[in-house]
Amino acid sequence: MAEEQNTEKIPVSPATFVYHTEDEYIMEVELPGVKKEDININVTENTFCVRAPRRNTEYNGCWVLAHDFDPDKGSAHYENGLLTIRMPLVEEKERPSRGIDVM
Repeated sequence: MAEEQNTEKIPVSPATFVYHTEDEYIMEVELPGVKKEDININVTENTFCVRAPRRNTEYNGCWVLAHDFDPDKGSAHYENGLLTIRMPLVEEKERPSRGIDVM
């Protein structure tokens, strides 16, 4: 009897190292065995998400960062299983805040 193939991928949060200089955020995401064309990156002003399938695994992670960056001016480079994303920092804008009453 032929074995049934399991098509469900195992979700894995990739190892990620995030740091910044005075000018930019640098995010290094480990994605061993992933093809460059399979990497999906989504960014907003202070978040980035990475999704990348590999055989029976799917790397998937989203991160919220403390400082805003310009998502239109970012760049990404993938080599030897390491994805490096660079995002230029922008001047912080004041975000409105308000208190919440506790009932």
